[in-house]
Amino acid sequence: MSESFDWLEQDSGLTMDNLATSGWTEEEHVSTWGVPRHADVEPSSFESVERKAKPLVGRKPKKKKEAKRKRREATPFFERPVIAIDTEYVESKCGTYNRILSYQFAILFRGKISTIILFPESTKKSGRLALDKCLVQAIEKAMDDEVLSTWPTDIILCAHWLSADLFNFSKAFDQLKTHVNGLRKTVASLDDVYGLDLDKVISRRIDKEPLNVHDKSRNRHTLYITFYDTMLLAPNGQSLASVGELLEVPKVEIPEPYSISRMDEFLEAEPGKFAEYSLTDVIITARHFERVSSFCQHTLGLKSVPFTIGGIAVKAFVNSLDDKRGYRGLFGFEKVTKEVWPSDRSKPLTLTRDVPVTARMTLEHFSTTCYHGGRNESFIAGPSSIDTWCDYDVPSCYSAITLGLRELAYDQMYMTKDLHDLFGDKCALAWVEFKFPENTRFPSLAVRSEYGLIFPLSGETHCTGHELEVAYNQGAKITIKQAFVVPWKNDVRIFEDFMKWGRERRKSFVKGSFDEKMTKEMLNSCYGKLAQSLRPKRSFDIQAGYSTQLPPSTLTNPFFAAYTTGLARALLSFLLHSIPDDKVVVSVTTDGFLTNAKLDEIDLSGPICQRFRDLYHRIDPNGGEILELKHKAKQLIGAKTRAQYTVIESEGYEPVLAKGGVKVDPMVADQSAYMVDMYLSRKAGDKVDGSYLTPNRVRFLEHKDLMLEKRSIFLNMEYDQKHQLVNPTMIDVKGRQHIALETKPHKSLDDMLFTRLRFDRWRKTHCLKTLEDWYGWQDRLVMAETASNKDVRLKADETSDSLMARLFLRFYAHEKGGISKKDITAKALAEWLTDNGYPTKATTVRSAKQAKLIEGAVPTTEQTINLAQLIVSKFPDFEVEILFNPDSRSALREALNAS
Repeated sequence: MSESFDWLEQDSGLTMDNLATSGWTEEEHVSTWGVPRHADVEPSSFESVERKAKPLVGRKPKKKKEAKRKRREATPFFERPVIAIDTEYVESKCGTYNRILSYQFAILFRGKISTIILFPESTKKSGRLALDKCLVQAIEKAMDDEVLSTWPTDIILCAHWLSADLFNFSKAFDQLKTHVNGLRKTVASLDDVYGLDLDKVISRRIDKEPLNVHDKSRNRHTLYITFYDTMLLAPNGQSLASVGELLEVPKVEIPEPYSISRMDEFLEAEPGKFAEYSLTDVIITARHFERVSSFCQHTLGLKSVPFTIGGIAVKAFVNSLDDKRGYRGLFGFEKVTKEVWPSDRSKPLTLTRDVPVTARMTLEHFSTTCYHGGRNESFIAGPSSIDTWCDYDVPSCYSAITLGLRELAYDQMYMTKDLHDLFGDKCALAWVEFKFPENTRFPSLAVRSEYGLIFPLSGETHCTGHELEVAYNQGAKITIKQAFVVPWKNDVRIFEDFMKWGRERRKSFVKGSFDEKMTKEMLNSCYGKLAQSLRPKRSFDIQAGYSTQLPPSTLTNPFFAAYTTGLARALLSFLLHSIPDDKVVVSVTTDGFLTNAKLDEIDLSGPICQRFRDLYHRIDPNGGEILELKHKAKQLIGAKTRAQYTVIESEGYEPVLAKGGVKVDPMVADQSAYMVDMYLSRKAGDKVDGSYLTPNRVRFLEHKDLMLEKRSIFLNMEYDQKHQLVNPTMIDVKGRQHIALETKPHKSLDDMLFTRLRFDRWRKTHCLKTLEDWYGWQDRLVMAETASNKDVRLKADETSDSLMARLFLRFYAHEKGGISKKDITAKALAEWLTDNGYPTKATTVRSAKQAKLIEGAVPTTEQTINLAQLIVSKFPDFEVEILFNPDSRSALREALNAS
């Protein structure tokens, strides 16, 4: 008997891990499938066949004379009742568990809804209600309300942030942990269904057959449940309140003086209002899933609802193709089969699975290395001047670029050493060395680091042909170490019909409506699936009890991922390069940037721009220009990457605000002003709220409630040193002065890492807010560079001027460089230095005779220039330049002459 692995994995729970017991080793698995056991692709990637038998896992071997079992006819997906759940709770006084106040259920079926609120026997853990008993009461209530006419067999159970509510039930970990799986820090079904006992706590695992039991009337029933987290089906993961607004079912406000942390007091004082608040939440959840179901069924024509918006995007994309069964070939897969013989079967089993074709696997690692994320940098540190600052955005950036993707002829890929072979609209991948001209403001080739992508003037990187084309036109010297071109097999655009369809659907919906936002999110999610799991990303597997690697998506393809993100970075790099030199760029973030340049001052005519324009207009021929204005502001603060705050707003525009990971209480009305004040008032050692929710790993392994794990973390609003800081000046910000700095690219990644390591240590006790702070930091940096001088042994935390004073004493003691002991006694020299801020003893001056004379070791800093001026004024015959590094002596002379 031959059956598809697709059916086995999705419906029986049989996976490659289960099959290991049949003698299939890890080596055999890799050699056959090309991936380890745990690098499993999502179920939608498997071949679909008609289901012909009951699940295999856990089934006892059949006796020879046992009659063949009939397959259960499941209720069609969109005819199943939706049961939404929610719980209200507060943290216990001891802070070790949550006190459950109530359980809410809403059963929605064919537009009609029934609700019920249940209260635990006590707020202790022992008083919690069991999920199965709650379901019985909710279903019976729905039947009394004539929402359900009969007991259901298949149901959909959902919650907005499922893992926060599901495990608030009694013995939930024992009942459910083998039936659900962690997904994006929440919970979704591990398998399509599992049986739940309606009368008593389930103790059987997923590999046991569901129980047939009796309800309170002694009628037998079995429920087959599919779990959904509606948060994963909300545009941008919106809150329940935001979803309620979209659905025009607003949340009930908690009246003062109560709050979410005082729900127990709310319940005691106003039980009716508490019930209204609680039941409204669960109604929103039920209506949300109903709306998503309608979207999937009527708008997309799907047969069920995937667990995430990304999953919906994949299903919708597959449906848009003419060949829905052969689409995997477009992504470089072929079918491979293998015969195995599980121990509990009487006949062998033939498994069929999609794996990358051999030609694609040849460059799989190389193409993955060429894949990087978006370009994210800050080009200033501190406040901007008052001007018109524009936030520009590339419309539909990644969605449009996916229209460049065509089927690849992997077996025709070729190597090249000719740089021009890599230019143009090609899937071209390269490993290169590069060097940009010294005056390049925005180098376009990214180098990976532990701090994200760095764009230095020189280095070595893996990149795409798009990026090399921009770099070449910037005047970069590029040496190819290894490069490949993978030709397009044809000119059929894989995503074109899907993206056009989505664009038209968005236009047909009211802007800002649920369906419009859902469609937008779905289109934006699709490209992200191209890169899923290209680089190791681990997540906690609830069933396994340990962390496993996130599996690839159905659409995962490193060649496509590299092409898409490479063209996006190339486009942004070209746009940055085209901004006039007298204009300032505040920051760039993935597909947009902040600058005081006007739109007509930015060159949009380059070959990369035209390449993107052609793709963008494939979606929408009337889509307009490839750069559009999103926000404006009169004054900004650029703190670091992804941290920009609006100081002075522009009328008619929302403020620009990126918090850089800092949490702000949602009750704060003007969050941008709050961040500005925090930035200006910050001090070294300041701490902010760094509380986090109990991780799934801890909850499942320790059976712990979801709680806010409170902690404080050090505030970090200092510049991240991705560029070299230059040109300090002081700028007024709402009546307060703060340093403002421009930047220029680092010469190399090593220079950046050298600076970042030392700055991270310096900022533990300092903030970069004033010119004095700047001089102190620069002094620390140059002293770190001076430490490489083998002749100089620096003292701990020695400053540049202290070093200079110490070396100056040696020239006095040796009577070299134009100074003599006749000019001043050792005691008088010591007193003079002490009076000028350099505590010195006469014995120290005399003992300097024993030390070696060192020339050219003093760096040029604000402090050393000040000391040089002091020494020259006292000892005009002393050749002070002899102390300084020869490369910086001209700067010293300019400073001395200016004084």
